Amino acid sequence: MRYKISGKHIDVGERLQSHVQTEISKILGKYAERPMDALITFSKETHEYVCKTAIHLSTVITINSKAKANDIYVNFDK
Repeated sequence: MRYKISGKHIDVGERLQSHVQTEISKILGKYAERPMDALITFSKETHEYVCKTAIHLSTVITINSKAKANDIYVNFDK
């Protein structure tokens, strides 16, 4: 599976990238077969972090999500 984890005007460190990859692998291991790509983008709006996620599966299905929170790790875990 290919991961693209990026930030818009914020630095996405190695620890956050590792956390994201671990959590996505756990979730997709239970519910999806053969995921292809995961695109995760973090940004900041006023006082909250925003996380947009798009996961493309081999069955031509795309899973999209968006979350906001004050903490960037909590934001992704939502």
